[in-house]
Amino acid sequence: MFMVSIEESLCTGCDSCVDGCPAHILSFENEKAFVSGDECECMGCEACTAVCESGAISITEM
Repeated sequence: MFMVSIEESLCTGCDSCVDGCPAHILSFENEKAFVSGDECECMGCEACTAVCESGAISITEM
């Protein structure tokens, strides 16, 4: 099981992670990305981290 988290202070608002997440658990609002679904539904594929140039996203294996 994996958990995704976003460090809001590092997020630049590019929205790439939302488009790249195959689990559809990320959303974008007020120029920031956030986890809108169950963060435990993360598949650990790291697609969101691959497109996040600011390093705001981390995935933790639980």
